[in-house]
Amino acid sequence: MIIALDGPDGAGKSTQLARLADWAGELGVSFRTLSKWQLFDESVMPEARFLRGTRQQEIRVCIAEMPSPARMLFLGWMNTMAAHYAAAAEEELVVLDGYWAKHAAAELLAGTHRGLVEAIMDAIAPVDRIVYFDVTPQEALRRKKGDFSPYECGRDPRCRPEDFLRHQTAVREVLLGWARDYGWDIVDTDSPQAAQERLKEIVTPLLAAR
Repeated sequence: MIIALDGPDGAGKSTQLARLADWAGELGVSFRTLSKWQLFDESVMPEARFLRGTRQQEIRVCIAEMPSPARMLFLGWMNTMAAHYAAAAEEELVVLDGYWAKHAAAELLAGTHRGLVEAIMDAIAPVDRIVYFDVTPQEALRRKKGDFSPYECGRDPRCRPEDFLRHQTAVREVLLGWARDYGWDIVDTDSPQAAQERLKEIVTPLLAAR
């Protein structure tokens, strides 16, 4: 079973994933997490070994400097690789840390051709369930503690709090619309503990039905 967790920057995906992994272990359920950033782990994605020696933080900055549509193609490749390995995983519960939604929303707002964005979305391997972690931009700003990348700030290299808030507000509006239109599970993560309980409520019947 493959579940994708997506949401705005600062939604707390990493925190929720760690707790979900612990919970799965307590249940005796084999668990695996896949992320686009595992491109830097040659043991997971050997085809991406040409990135060897490249720093993840450097790519985070360079992504914002890429022109459209090259940026969308690169982000699509990253997410497609993660989804491919998730589909091939043998564990009982496989979780994608991030999917296509956040990047697709940001690229549409940046003016990338909708047809290209939709084509990449369609090409990424499907999952059994998408869980959208929602957080207010103000709460995300508090959690980030000033640690912004230009891409998270609408590609503005100044990375000011106001840039982050403006961009994340616009991205969140698109994501909430998609969540409603596509029937994703929406989890409010302003309270991490309540978010974890809601995530367990979503996952429990899925595990029972596997």
